[in-house]
Amino acid sequence: MLRKICEICGCAANSGELVIHQIVPEKVAKQAGILDTRTAVLCYNCGNQIQDWYDKKVYSMSYDDKTNRFISKSSTEMVKEYEAAFKAFAAYKKWLVKL
Repeated sequence: MLRKICEICGCAANSGELVIHQIVPEKVAKQAGILDTRTAVLCYNCGNQIQDWYDKKVYSMSYDDKTNRFISKSSTEMVKEYEAAFKAFAAYKKWLVKL
């Protein structure tokens, strides 16, 4: 069985123990007109943690000070939100490994 490495934490695992994680969810990517998004090979632990991270860090609404209302972000803004959240998660995990 082939052994691969999680792109976030660097742990080695059998290929069946890794998941292909789509950094920008398919639905959001399609709405933005993106047909092929970047993926990452993750262990199950990092795969679960990134979903929790997205739940806490990715917001589909923003507050407009001019109108004093929340407005929906565009699909392009959402793509950027997911990409930034993934990058921040990867940096956080790498920082934890150094401790």
